Amino acid sequence: MKDNKVSYKLIGHIHQNLILYLITVLFLCIGIVVGMYSVKYMSDVEKSNLISYLRNLCETISQEQVNRKYIFIEAIKNNIAIIVAVWFLGLTILGIPIILIIDLFKGFTIGFTSSLVINGLGTKGILIDLLIIFPQNIIYIPCIVISSVIAIEFSLILLKSISIKSINKNGNLIQIAAYSTVFIFITGFMFVGFILEGYISPSILKFIAYSGGNVIL
Repeated sequence: MKDNKVSYKLIGHIHQNLILYLITVLFLCIGIVVGMYSVKYMSDVEKSNLISYLRNLCETISQEQVNRKYIFIEAIKNNIAIIVAVWFLGLTILGIPIILIIDLFKGFTIGFTSSLVINGLGTKGILIDLLIIFPQNIIYIPCIVISSVIAIEFSLILLKSISIKSINKNGNLIQIAAYSTVFIFITGFMFVGFILEGYISPSILKFIAYSGGNVIL
């Protein structure tokens, strides 16, 4: 029942803020495309250096013990920083453009990483992309999109309240508390992605790199 309520609320929120969702997804997609084309138009030397680094990394992973805890903590740091930044920007009136730039940058990192892996490792890179990069991003991308829309929506509410001079300190505090609570839930859900990135993806990569002796390299 609770899951159904959450689904209905989410669907309702998407319908009410469809334009904001479309804009946010558009910026994310633009970032992905720019990231992909950045790899395509890199100089041969830069591309060769990055591909060599990628291959060396895969070789190291296949031969040594992966520090999963470190990867898990880094995943938390990188993604929590985005969520906190979006949350804070939603509390400001001028934060909307920066939120969209953050979405653009997140899309860029996804597009760049995926394109580099596929470009450097060919068909094996597609396998890595699908099994290692894609799974946690199924969690991260919706969370970032939803949090961005909620932050933009809240920023617009603040702007509207100032424009009509209807600031209510008690009411605003309640709204901020509700707004922050949603972000806490989103962050909690992102921990599924952190676990995938920190503990499951490295194990899959190690298996792919190790099995058959030379699957990737």
